[in-house]
Amino acid sequence: MYPPRSEKYSKKKQEKQRSQNRFWLGLNVVLILIIVVVGAYFYLSDRTMQGSPNSENSENSEYTSELIGETGNGENVGDQTPNNGDQAQDQNNAVQVPENSNDTAESDQTDEVGEEGAGQNQTLEPDQKPVPDSNTEEERLLIHFAGDTIFSSKVAEKLQKEGYDYPYRYVKSLFQNDDLSIVNLETPVTDGGTAAENKQYVFKSSPQALPELAKAGVEAVNLANNHSLDQGVNGLLDTIDHLKKSKLHYVGAGKNSTDAYAPVYIERKGIKIALCGFTRVIPESHWTAGKNPGVAAAYDSKQAVKAIQKARQNADIVLVVVHWGKERTTKLEEHQTKLAREFIDAGADLIVGGHPHVLQGIEKYKGKWIAYSTGNFIFTKSKDPRTWETAVFAAECTKKGDCGLKLIPYKTELGQPVPMNEEEGAELLKEVESLSPGISIGASGEARGDKDES
Repeated sequence: MYPPRSEKYSKKKQEKQRSQNRFWLGLNVVLILIIVVVGAYFYLSDRTMQGSPNSENSENSEYTSELIGETGNGENVGDQTPNNGDQAQDQNNAVQVPENSNDTAESDQTDEVGEEGAGQNQTLEPDQKPVPDSNTEEERLLIHFAGDTIFSSKVAEKLQKEGYDYPYRYVKSLFQNDDLSIVNLETPVTDGGTAAENKQYVFKSSPQALPELAKAGVEAVNLANNHSLDQGVNGLLDTIDHLKKSKLHYVGAGKNSTDAYAPVYIERKGIKIALCGFTRVIPESHWTAGKNPGVAAAYDSKQAVKAIQKARQNADIVLVVVHWGKERTTKLEEHQTKLAREFIDAGADLIVGGHPHVLQGIEKYKGKWIAYSTGNFIFTKSKDPRTWETAVFAAECTKKGDCGLKLIPYKTELGQPVPMNEEEGAELLKEVESLSPGISIGASGEARGDKDES
């Protein structure tokens, strides 16, 4: 007997449903397996990427703790440059000029770096390398010195036409990529003041020039010279105010003698630099800072020597900029050699001079370099072709105060230093070598002493 039609139909329907259920169950199992395999692949791949030495996470976790607040100019690199919009202030921006650096007579001018805050809130980009240990003896600072600088007279006319960045078109690459750049600012920078009497040359420069000086990578200027009071005491005080506004360090002048003779301290890569400025050339004795504003004169060297000795106690490297000698001559005055040796005996590591408006010889005394005159830098162009020759002096110094010295030849065109060609540069280096007994200068400008003089 056959089962009723309805029962047979019901069994077929149930069998069909079971087949469909088995199909969907199998399909779901396959899909789940695929998802598990794909998920495992991406998980393992991600773990592998995180373990790679080139990965961003690895670099940040490994090196961020080593990052310090100052990088080396390249640093900024961080001044440099500088200020700079400021590329150069970025370059050396590990350090900021305090607004009150010369407001009190009892404290030295100083860079306020703070240990506290160094390295805070900083992270490394994927391609950024860690900052090397700034306390290693191998660390070297690159410091550039350039000569007499004004923005007055014919230079002012040139800058008004070409722009205030005109002087730096061929030198800013040096200054924006070093650790410190210094020039002799041989002019008041003011819109006011009263012109000095009984002087053949009286300078006055526009404050508009200073922001571009800082932007080009210059961080410090010397005011100890025979033109800083060309516009009187008010002109000097205006100059100091404008330098502060442009975040430029200054030495060699101040509101009183304590202020004027005080070193300025600047820190780079964990190395503390003391910069001092003095002059042996002033038109009248009342220009010397005392109870009143003035410059740090060194006719009597006692205060200058005392300032250098103090700097020696507080800094790793002591740099001294001096205004001395006789104009337009390569022959040294007796006081130049005498002062240079006194300053080194007191603790200076490197001495750079100016005022003659021409290059003079270099000397090595007790292992320390003396560059007697850097010549003009940003200046008018006289009829004397010797004043058209200059050099940027590059010093590489260790934390111990050991410095190498190199000359980079330039021509001083009106308001603008321009690099010499190879032939001109070679002639200039030979000329300086001929003025430097016991010193040899290589084709690249590197200076070497045959032996230290005692």
